[in-house]
Amino acid sequence: MPFTGEPFKALLTEIVTPRYAYSLMDSLKCGSLINREPLIISIGTGVRRIAIITGFSLNDYKISNSLLYMLLSRCTGDAYTIPTFSAPQLSKWTINIVPMANPWPFNSWEIIRGKDSFYLMDDEGVLVRYDALALKSRYSIKLHNSINEIKPELIIMLEGSDRWSTVVPEPFIIDNYESMKSDPADFLSHFSYEGYPTIIVSIPRDANHREISNTIIQLIRDHEIRKQEMKPLELVVKVNGDINNIINILRVHGLLIGVDGNKLIIRASDRSQALLNALIDNNLVEHYFNVEITEIHLQ
Repeated sequence: MPFTGEPFKALLTEIVTPRYAYSLMDSLKCGSLINREPLIISIGTGVRRIAIITGFSLNDYKISNSLLYMLLSRCTGDAYTIPTFSAPQLSKWTINIVPMANPWPFNSWEIIRGKDSFYLMDDEGVLVRYDALALKSRYSIKLHNSINEIKPELIIMLEGSDRWSTVVPEPFIIDNYESMKSDPADFLSHFSYEGYPTIIVSIPRDANHREISNTIIQLIRDHEIRKQEMKPLELVVKVNGDINNIINILRVHGLLIGVDGNKLIIRASDRSQALLNALIDNNLVEHYFNVEITEIHLQ
């Protein structure tokens, strides 16, 4: 969809495509366009970095549109229909926004309309939200690489849901929010295991744009962040599959790899220790990487 003359109306009423959003922001020189697919837009000049991510499912479109509307309002200086990022926030923080982390269903809305089973998939049938470990989708790879390049001190994950909730995936404790055990293969919590404190906000699908934007604004601030203590583990595995591919994926996740014939010695940096522990504790290493665990050591 090309740039049209009524973007505010479109963002309040319609599902818009990543191509439309890119064209709109590029035409108005709104923010810095870091990546095109998935679209990543940066706004603000602060030295501190936050990433706001949504849109793994087409059902998140209202949240995606609210983020784009907030950007548009800030960049055009129009009378704000909904609250947007404040000047003090933008002087303190650089805000990196990923409005459609899985762009394919947004681009394909006219084809998949009403076919809910496609709303979480990419064009090759990968469920992008749950692809944080295997990284089979090109969108997963780009998102994962981009976050590790940005290195935010806080990630805010937004998802459409039946009710409001705010939780923090382990191993972090943030303010007084409820902590939760979660799946490291789920992008909503995955980056927390790689050392990036994360807040997951579930937003009711009937929430209006003002409620959504107010919630986002309130989270862009200083938080009390603590990390849970954990035991440093080391893992030895026998590789059954493509050893080079397995090594590459594990290294992308920040794990340290030693090679001994067809065996890998997997260690973790301080940043990735929580991920290695979660993989071991949840029996996910053999499931995702076609290896057999032979030894587990406490370092």
